[in-house]
Amino acid sequence: MIAENLYHANLKITGDGLVTLESAWLLALAEPAESAGQLLEEARAWAGAVGDPFRVPLPDGSYEFSTQLSVAAIEFNPVNAGTCRVIYSGTGFAAAGEGEGGEETGPLLPVAVGETVDTFGADGSLQRRRRFRLPAGADNSLIPRPGTLLEWEGGAFVCSACTLTDQGVAGCEFEVTARETTTFQLGLPEHGFDDDGFETCSVVWFVSSEAFDSFLAAHPVGEPEAWAGEKFLLVSAASKPFGKAGYEVTLLARKVETRCISKVRTESFAGTTRAGTIRRKIVWNARWRVAAEELSSFLGLTGTAPADWPEANCLITDIVPKQLSSMEYEVDVEVQHRNNPGLFERYSVDDRSDLSTRTDISVDMADFQIQAQMAGYQLLPSGKYMPIPNWNSTYECPLQTDGWLPICMINATYRCLILTVTTFKRGDTKSQIDDLIEWASVRVQQMSVEGINGSYLRIRQSSREVFDDEGNLYTRITRSYQRAPGGFSWNPNYWEER
Repeated sequence: MIAENLYHANLKITGDGLVTLESAWLLALAEPAESAGQLLEEARAWAGAVGDPFRVPLPDGSYEFSTQLSVAAIEFNPVNAGTCRVIYSGTGFAAAGEGEGGEETGPLLPVAVGETVDTFGADGSLQRRRRFRLPAGADNSLIPRPGTLLEWEGGAFVCSACTLTDQGVAGCEFEVTARETTTFQLGLPEHGFDDDGFETCSVVWFVSSEAFDSFLAAHPVGEPEAWAGEKFLLVSAASKPFGKAGYEVTLLARKVETRCISKVRTESFAGTTRAGTIRRKIVWNARWRVAAEELSSFLGLTGTAPADWPEANCLITDIVPKQLSSMEYEVDVEVQHRNNPGLFERYSVDDRSDLSTRTDISVDMADFQIQAQMAGYQLLPSGKYMPIPNWNSTYECPLQTDGWLPICMINATYRCLILTVTTFKRGDTKSQIDDLIEWASVRVQQMSVEGINGSYLRIRQSSREVFDDEGNLYTRITRSYQRAPGGFSWNPNYWEER
């Protein structure tokens, strides 16, 4: 059997005036049950019998047997098919030597003397009082102490006073005065620190079954807890049964402050250069606990160098805030070394900002070859070139000239500058049709393209619809211009026909 102590040594006063201790254990089968009665059979074997020593739980989860207390009653309550709750009632060991032959004469437990006196205060609170007699040699743990909780006839009471009268060898008498309660703080708050170094504060309350739900609702996890101090929030509310009258609830609060709780450096092999130098990828991952009012200082830092970082030449690549409560966030920060392979390719994306005012330009080169007919010549069988009779440079030469081009230009290849200009027009492509047609209607123009003057041949135009960063629809128009080589100008008469 697997045994777990639920609660131990709760004082209990029964209706007939007996003071006992109560302890509860949760038993679970180590293996699945093979029969319907196996759980209770094994639970009874583990629990022992009435008169056995009381089981006292130890910090490691095991138990030891008491030398002063014995079991007066055992109650078995199956929870489900695999677990069972065992409840012990404990008393002092039976007295010996009083009867004939020195046999045991009865358990050493307090017995009520007189009647129970109930008093109701002006606020409706119930106060209960009764006297008890404890035999000589009985365990003093059966005497309630002021401030301890009692389960008295099924209700929850706090002992407010206990008056002791010494009766010598006959034992003693004591009078218990207790006040009924639904919630009661058990002891003072305890201060400490958690594994991450944050200050903590915990307190234990008794909460009756009737008040349990409302108590938890008044102490929601993640919200401020004034009892713990300024800027403390509740991180957990753990409960366990306190007899049958209610629960023992432990509230744990932690102070909210901005602090780095971990930094992890990862270095991985990323190949070698042509010269044989090793390339490495270096990534830092930091985790911060951040007060809600200081979260803004962590925003807008991506792409910048981190302050006070343990390694130079790094930049922040990712910041991920996760809200833990209304009072704090957990922020994951990724930092990469600037020399990491592929870093800037990873973070280079299509820029969709300020489209209404943007003009993007790219530059390329193209080869243009002057063929013999373009220069006004024809090739003879002898391999020589002769001017073409009636050749008209106004319509038959791609470059503007008053006559035949020099023979040295035949089959010459000239490098031409290609300028590609991209602009963005608000609206869909359909709304830009007229502008697209007008641009295509002109092939040659003497103009300035992005500050570069020259004679340009309009060679290509394309468009597609895009959205900017705010979700507005634009038409992206890309136009390419080929600049005439050398000091020449394009001949519009020649190109308009092509």
